[in-house]
Amino acid sequence: MPIQTAIRQIIDEVPSGCVVDSHFVIVCLLEKYSDEYLEFASSVNAGTNKTLAVHGKIGQEIARFENADLERLMHESWSKNIHGNDSRCTCWRKR
Repeated sequence: MPIQTAIRQIIDEVPSGCVVDSHFVIVCLLEKYSDEYLEFASSVNAGTNKTLAVHGKIGQEIARFENADLERLMHESWSKNIHGNDSRCTCWRKR
């Protein structure tokens, strides 16, 4: 299954009106779609920080659902990344 299909399934499970950030989607990918995550990650060319590059690309994949399923919000969240570190993150509201 392509990463876009996995992201679609994650978005479909979010109730309308709820806000999600890319950290949420990434954690869901790791928990429920780890094979798709790993396959996608292996396809990303990156320099020194592969995780940051992969997660940036996942953010771009999530953004493909803007206008139809998601509304990008002007503000950012402050949430934990996969390393348990707090950081800024792009947010979307499910339509």
